[in-house]
Amino acid sequence: MDVFPALWLALLALGAALVNGAVGYGFSSIVTPIAIFWYSNKVLNPALVTVELAVNLTLLVRERHYLRATWHRANGVITTLLPGVLLGTAGLTYLAVTDVKLAVYATLLPLVVIQLYGFSRPFRNERRSALAVGPGIGFLYALTTISGPPLAIFFRNQGLTKNEFRATMAQVRVGESSLTLATYVLFSYFFGAGLVSSPSANLLPFLIVPVVIGVPLGTLILHRVSPETFRRVVMAFDGLLVSYGFSRSIVSLNWATVNEGYVVMLVLFTLVAALAWWSLRKLSGTQWIIPSTSATLLQEPPDRGSSELGATATGESRR
Repeated sequence: MDVFPALWLALLALGAALVNGAVGYGFSSIVTPIAIFWYSNKVLNPALVTVELAVNLTLLVRERHYLRATWHRANGVITTLLPGVLLGTAGLTYLAVTDVKLAVYATLLPLVVIQLYGFSRPFRNERRSALAVGPGIGFLYALTTISGPPLAIFFRNQGLTKNEFRATMAQVRVGESSLTLATYVLFSYFFGAGLVSSPSANLLPFLIVPVVIGVPLGTLILHRVSPETFRRVVMAFDGLLVSYGFSRSIVSLNWATVNEGYVVMLVLFTLVAALAWWSLRKLSGTQWIIPSTSATLLQEPPDRGSSELGATATGESRR
């Protein structure tokens, strides 16, 4: 195995782990569009799915107190993942490498735009919408390992608190990663897909160690930087990388000449940069940095019972 790409992969994984620890998702959506310059998706995907299973199990344990309150919201997506996972694994097995790369970039680019734009529209029938979202999420994840952005768009608009959002995301992502890993194994065993192989296993140390370091550090970032500011900066950076990869992919497929590819890249760069500038300008100054004195705003409010109990005790002490 070539050491230099693996070392770059480790640095990339460290940055992605910081983001994942801070906002609760984003590991594969940052690693994948860059790492597929060095590795094919057939080698990269199984390693990423294995690491993400461990990461999201950890997040699930951390947010375990909110599982009962959010299980009914995650369940609709989880129970409909399997058809999409099977179809996505078949696509990864039989599609050409360049086609899969183009699918990665074509999937990410509109999601980046939507998140920078700040799209917000709650779904009135969340259960029915979740049943429709599940197969699509399963397909995207098995084919590209990218599902965090569309899931975040879906759940962020449903009025969840920060911890409920993380708990819901962790449940869905544990479900999709475990189903996808099992499907990769079955396709490799019965159809000779070669998705579970030594090259994939060799990447695991370069992904796991940065995750162990980066995820806890990412959680600490939220004590000083606004989650909205952090997310938008990350999305802007991701958008520039995706624009570059997309332009490279259409040239590789002979859909455009080299010069036309540069024009496409320049147009996309300009679009992403302008949208990111506009998106950050929308945030008021107080949303950029979270003062240490207001760190309690990031915590969950006390439940009504404890508040009423405290109020009663205060009233009795005043008497």
